[in-house]
Amino acid sequence: MRPTSVAVLGASPRVGSHGNAVVRNLLNFGFRGRIYPVHPSAKVVEGLMCFASLDDVPETPDCIVVALSAEKVLPALTEASTKHGVRAAVVFASGFSEVGARGMALQHALRDLCDRTGLLLCGPNCLGLANLHDRIPLYSAGLPETLKPGEIAVASHSGSGCIALSGVGRFGVSHLVSVGNAVALDIADYLEFFARDERTRAAALFMESVRTPERFAHAAAQMRAAGKPIVVLKVGRSEKGAAATAAHTGSLAGSDEVYADFFRSIGVSAVDDIDELVECCTMFASPMRRPAGRGVAVVNVSGGEVALTCDLAKRVDISLPDLQPQTIELLRTALPDFATPSNPLDATGSAVSDMRMYRQCIDALASDPLVSVLAVSQDCPVGISAATVDISRAIAETTAAAALQCDKPIVFYSNVGGGLHPEAIAPLEGSGVPALQGARPALLAIKRFIEWHQWQPMQPSLSAKVKQYSRAWHERLRTGTPLTEREAKKFLSEHGIRVTREALAGTARQAATLAADIGFPVVLKIESPDIAHKTEAGGVRLSLNSEAEVMTAFGEVISSVKRHAPQARINGVVIQEMICGGIELIAGASRQDPFGYAIVVGSGGVLVELLHDSALALTPVTEQRAGELIRSTRASKLLSGFRGRAPADIAAFEALVVRLSEICIAYSDAIQAVDLNPVSVLEDGAGVRVLDALILLNPATSTFENQETK
Repeated sequence: MRPTSVAVLGASPRVGSHGNAVVRNLLNFGFRGRIYPVHPSAKVVEGLMCFASLDDVPETPDCIVVALSAEKVLPALTEASTKHGVRAAVVFASGFSEVGARGMALQHALRDLCDRTGLLLCGPNCLGLANLHDRIPLYSAGLPETLKPGEIAVASHSGSGCIALSGVGRFGVSHLVSVGNAVALDIADYLEFFARDERTRAAALFMESVRTPERFAHAAAQMRAAGKPIVVLKVGRSEKGAAATAAHTGSLAGSDEVYADFFRSIGVSAVDDIDELVECCTMFASPMRRPAGRGVAVVNVSGGEVALTCDLAKRVDISLPDLQPQTIELLRTALPDFATPSNPLDATGSAVSDMRMYRQCIDALASDPLVSVLAVSQDCPVGISAATVDISRAIAETTAAAALQCDKPIVFYSNVGGGLHPEAIAPLEGSGVPALQGARPALLAIKRFIEWHQWQPMQPSLSAKVKQYSRAWHERLRTGTPLTEREAKKFLSEHGIRVTREALAGTARQAATLAADIGFPVVLKIESPDIAHKTEAGGVRLSLNSEAEVMTAFGEVISSVKRHAPQARINGVVIQEMICGGIELIAGASRQDPFGYAIVVGSGGVLVELLHDSALALTPVTEQRAGELIRSTRASKLLSGFRGRAPADIAAFEALVVRLSEICIAYSDAIQAVDLNPVSVLEDGAGVRVLDALILLNPATSTFENQETK
């Protein structure tokens, strides 16, 4: 990032080549160090004396830029690192893991070299990097003339992502890093550098994957400790989600949701598109005050755009609190009689021609105790008339003046995108008020800004119950024998999760006796290690209300299963208490490498695939997080008491989710997935009951191949 001497291997007099482009960039940007073009036959490159090989360079360069084809990269780096002691390199060439097996082998060899020698390598298959403040562009693409040194560090797996973000002209850039295939250095490494860099205020990431979550989380923690936000755009989210073993849990746990929760859990702001990324970076690049809460107030001069603000705020989940009586009184004093004091506020056309009135509106809204961020909405696209420029400029001046005396952050935004008129927003320069564009991305940027400041880490720990049983059950799970439903429920019960009372019967008479002991009504289920889908095999009977019904059902189930699967082993028939009147939910867990386990909750029973009503979180899950998950599903309305129904025991289900998270952590070496569906949530105070349970072992542990879900 800060070399004082650079050798360019493959430097060429040919304009348009990577070797020529990087030399030009170094010269044009005013690199203050020493440049050594290296080419076997050229004498001069861009006016600089050329060297035939690295042997001829008069010193060991701090960094080499390798502008050679893929097959020449490894020999060049081997010589540079082992013979000359070069410690850092940038490799532009493609032709590695992105092109198939041969390229993958070449990339593995490159990684081995870096591991052996400690070579710090940017790339391959990248555009390189640029340190804007120190004028060091080790970069093969053209750098925009509008690109100014600033506070935002950009790191991208995609070269085009770097090009896009370097050319928006909305914020200054401290560093620009095209990471490429990340053989040795990945985005986490650069984040650790940005955390220490005094000229970086925040980082913008364009990412394709997180290869090592622990390292990324550690780097994110260093950035947060330095007070520097990270805004990430993760691309490739529409690809097939990570595979999971349990039928229902796996269908609900997609890679998009896993990444979203990972970023949430470490306090990183994840965005959906480049427009939102740009507005968030513009927001974070400004030296703004910390918001004390989540409430946002918006002032406008249009009733229609006030309605638009309300619509968008609801969609992006921004809090627009009702104004306090004292605030309303202040606004009534300032505004004409026909105006309606509210949030968002239509200051009316009268305020446009009276900046004293507009300022009073800003001050009144900012004084409200429920307002933590104030947004001034004034359209000022590049095509507005001269008269409108004067109006917008006056509002910008008023906003900047108010910000100097306000103890809350103030944001200025135009409802439309496509650029901001430079004269209209000129008064905001240096005021600490960011100028955003596009109503939706601007409101989302405000939301991310608030969320970043409100974020708190969660630190759960394993309960005594899980610790007590983990050793004994580990021995059982390591046998490799799959758990039956009955054994899975025993496992859950011994770990503090309530399940149905049940017992195994070998004869019809024994089944009837057990049913009478359990209490009617009961459920009857076949138990066989070879029957995964019990219902399809005719192996389930519900609502049995007498010993006679149980005995009849016993014979029917045995006969049906033998017809369906003649070779199946039958352990017997499980007699299970039947739970009535509860709300059926699902609680599941599935391994989502490399992130660990994802916990899924939502509407259960037969509604799982129909409603697609679920929420996901990576382990560990705290009670607070479990509550957030449940409240984010439509099923939460049922749990709270829908249409006169008694409220359900939400706290008991939250406790179940937390315990499931603890189980995953305690048995991470043994369990692949858990599927509890349905879980019956009874009335408040009555707890929960797991009606059906499936626990699948890790493939490395289990000898039962191709386990199917129920």
